[in-house]
Amino acid sequence: MIGKIMEDLYPVTTSADFSIGDINYYAQGGVSCYVIKGENGDLLIDTGLFNIWKGLSEWLKGFDIRYILLTHAHADHDWNVSKLQSNGIKVFLSIKDRGLRRNYLSQPVCPTSSKYIPRNIEQWIVGSVFNSPPYDADIYFDVNDRDILSRYGFKAKVIALPGHTYGSVGVYHKGTLYCGDAFTALWGKPEITPHAVDIKMMKHSLKRMLRLSPERLACGHGLPFSFDEAVPVIEEYLYKESRR
Repeated sequence: MIGKIMEDLYPVTTSADFSIGDINYYAQGGVSCYVIKGENGDLLIDTGLFNIWKGLSEWLKGFDIRYILLTHAHADHDWNVSKLQSNGIKVFLSIKDRGLRRNYLSQPVCPTSSKYIPRNIEQWIVGSVFNSPPYDADIYFDVNDRDILSRYGFKAKVIALPGHTYGSVGVYHKGTLYCGDAFTALWGKPEITPHAVDIKMMKHSLKRMLRLSPERLACGHGLPFSFDEAVPVIEEYLYKESRR
């Protein structure tokens, strides 16, 4: 009975169940994690919250994870870092999010739309109470260091996407932009991220995404989808913001 309730609350979706290009993903409880294969081991993008650890750890047995890249240092992305790091896995994180680890209120976010005000209040409360287990990144990088992953055997670029946090980044690989919370599909459709530490920065990052024009988006929340679905959402938001 309890197992069924947990499955209903935190449904599991993996790339073993669905095929979206060549994207390897694990999604549970509204959080999505991804794996990119490399020449010298594989890269995990984000680690999710405590509630997905059991399923995530089983899924990861199918890969040779040597590295983790955190798109940003919020608890729903870095909670399981310490468990994985204890196995010798090295962690990448933007230097601009170093102080955000286990300290959500060090970068207080605001709603990107009035409809997200109640959710933003909830985030502040939850963020001030819950902290990820202690960890430190092994490799801090500047958000403009696009080629850092190539030094570790990955044909991928780091894309600076500040706004949701000061150090938010994405990873561009084979036509897919793994964008963390720079954009979202949490409610089953493309949507602007609900919260940003700096909305002006976030708008610049949305414009950067339009210029990059990837084939697909793989967000930190929701399943991967075609970037064509995101374009009108981004353009409408930028247009409305320009009219303010």
